[in-house]
Amino acid sequence: MTDPRVAIASDIAPAADLAERAGLPLTLRDGRIRHGEDVLAEEDLVRRRADMRDVLADGVGRGGRRVEYHMLNGVRQREDAHLADLPLRYELTALAGRALGWEAAKTLGHVHVCPPGASMGYPEVVEVVHGEAGFLIQDLAEGPEGPRARQAWLVRARPSDWVVLPPDLAHVTIDLGAGPLVFSDVIDRRARGIYAGVAAARGFGWYVAADGALRPNPRYRQPPHIEQVAAADWSGAAPAPLYRHFAADPGQLAWLSEPDVFRDVAPDLVARIADALG
Repeated sequence: MTDPRVAIASDIAPAADLAERAGLPLTLRDGRIRHGEDVLAEEDLVRRRADMRDVLADGVGRGGRRVEYHMLNGVRQREDAHLADLPLRYELTALAGRALGWEAAKTLGHVHVCPPGASMGYPEVVEVVHGEAGFLIQDLAEGPEGPRARQAWLVRARPSDWVVLPPDLAHVTIDLGAGPLVFSDVIDRRARGIYAGVAAARGFGWYVAADGALRPNPRYRQPPHIEQVAAADWSGAAPAPLYRHFAADPGQLAWLSEPDVFRDVAPDLVARIADALG
């Protein structure tokens, strides 16, 4: 069993103009995404440390009310009215970058539901806007001796990288830099996250420590084999800021609403993850 290391950067500014990389006028200040009246958001949400109690290796401690990340869902520029009623929506998440005990900052982690009549769950496309991210992706099943996973990937991504999150695999976003981290995504509005499996397993098969070490989750009898992959090797080159790509022609991402075509859209990625998909 390998025990790879993850590099931790220390040169990420605590505040930034996100407009160029995001493709719409946004700023990052005090760990939150800020926008003016020309940018609309359907939801403005936060996740507090207490909300993450079931997936933290080190427990909540006394900081349960502390906001760990900020989410804007259904984001668009006012002039892009054609995006308002689509099945897909654009979302943004900002992690403040503070460690969670000995763990690096992360999101809660989940797997997506399967739409009626489909054989696979919804996929997602994610883009790093600011900072350095790791997208930990794995299969997950409950066995008689606890959670089981066969394969995991830590996809390392930097600003402007895209990462495709495939159907039926659990995923969590981890801040691999000094924080903050901002990432965007496009996903179907119906793609509800299922959190129960990850919560029951107390997280993924591997934890990423604040110093970059990968530590096995003791709830798993055996942690999954893990492979570290660069975003470009996982998903290919990113053609443009994700928002601009989506706004210019939403049909380019229509496959995100039709999971059963995923095998045809991303055959190389499907081949890579075939054993985990089963």
